[in-house]
Amino acid sequence: MLFNRCAFYVVLVIAIAASGCAYNVPIVADPVKDMRQSRLVRKKMPIKVGMYLSDDLKNYIYEQQRMGTTFQMNVGKYLLPIAMKMGSAIFDKVTLVNSLPPYDGNYRPDVEAVIRPEVLSCYGDAVGAFSGYIKAKTKLRVTAYDLGGNALWQDEAIGESKSKHMDFVKTWLTDMEEVGKTGYRAAFSAATQIINDFYARPPQELLSLLEIKKAENLRNRGALPDFELFKNLYEKGQFQYDKKNYYQSLYLFAKASNIASDEPAALFYTGASYTHTGDKSRALKQFENIIKKQPYGPEARDSKKWIQRLDDPLEIGVFGSRKSDRSALNDQAIKNALINSGMYEVMNTAKLTPPASPIPSPDFSKFLDTCYKKGIKVVIWHDIDSSSKKPQYDFYSGEDVATEHRVKISAKVYSTKKKRLTAELQINERSSTIQEQTAQQEMETRQQLLQSGAKKLALQLLKNDIF
Repeated sequence: MLFNRCAFYVVLVIAIAASGCAYNVPIVADPVKDMRQSRLVRKKMPIKVGMYLSDDLKNYIYEQQRMGTTFQMNVGKYLLPIAMKMGSAIFDKVTLVNSLPPYDGNYRPDVEAVIRPEVLSCYGDAVGAFSGYIKAKTKLRVTAYDLGGNALWQDEAIGESKSKHMDFVKTWLTDMEEVGKTGYRAAFSAATQIINDFYARPPQELLSLLEIKKAENLRNRGALPDFELFKNLYEKGQFQYDKKNYYQSLYLFAKASNIASDEPAALFYTGASYTHTGDKSRALKQFENIIKKQPYGPEARDSKKWIQRLDDPLEIGVFGSRKSDRSALNDQAIKNALINSGMYEVMNTAKLTPPASPIPSPDFSKFLDTCYKKGIKVVIWHDIDSSSKKPQYDFYSGEDVATEHRVKISAKVYSTKKKRLTAELQINERSSTIQEQTAQQEMETRQQLLQSGAKKLALQLLKNDIF
């Protein structure tokens, strides 16, 4: 508790009676100076990352109410500069982004990965009666995502801090900023631990963003003033494409194409990457551009094949578990994601009666055969679980603990012609909210995770060449 002595309550109420009832603690610390003094600036990873803070976190204020008084610690305000400096201590460049990947449409920030900090718990306390000190504790989680929205690295740390000794009776109002400093230092301490962990155990998944695949037959060799930069981008793009990290390859090939707009190999792989990220219109435009610029090259011949394939979308049927009373909404989320990719024709399955489960049996084989006769080439059978709950561990009275929201999509993909399982996919989406939500708000949060997960399910189909 922030005010844990009855005598202190009385003194505090008397002291603030004439000056108002709410205190918004200012930021008085300097994360730039603090990061430099902590000696955490080392050899950085040469990539550009985005930093994403949710609105829930940016607007988060830790509050305690005692004796008609509201004490406020503006965590969201001081966490943003800490997060930016934490990113700057690890990566070459850090910029703010307004959402998590994958990115579609016109919003495509110029970053190779995205970092998301979350506050899992926050606590403050005034220790002592008429004098004592302020203590604070913050638990942070930091996750790094590639441009496909896949988690590459995650770490958690707890930071604690306490203030100088204070005379609460004489100096509480004039030293109110000391509370802000204490909360800031707790969050900063957690951030520095995460930086140390990163350098002590560099995550291989993030390091893979720097890998290249040697390109021997680029046609514009020596003809470009920035050929070495083009070559580096192209080779990194080729490595990511071969690893089926298509959002990463798209980012790199598109930047390479901006340098060498007539290099057919980069143009072709940009189009192919658009295809595998579900951006059909941009893919078609790219392939048509190749045919126009290089009508007799091998890339033009391959582009014509891709155009033909894109003009013949795969007929697909979607069926879900009926365990949930939200099964219709779940089905629609999956269908919308498939339709929005532009790569599938989602068939009307209203008149089809699926078996209770996709267990191999004569009934299920007959069901797949019926689907095939209806023109459905592929059946997706999905099961969706979701939850919103606080972690099951003890915490201090008065501590804010984040609610964890989870959505799990399990899907099996069947070929109706061959009557066999062709892929098993699993998508796990997770987020946290440190501010309290109503039941309706929690449901909306899980619905957002479902939409994100459904989109990633469609991307997994494309990644497995099911289109």
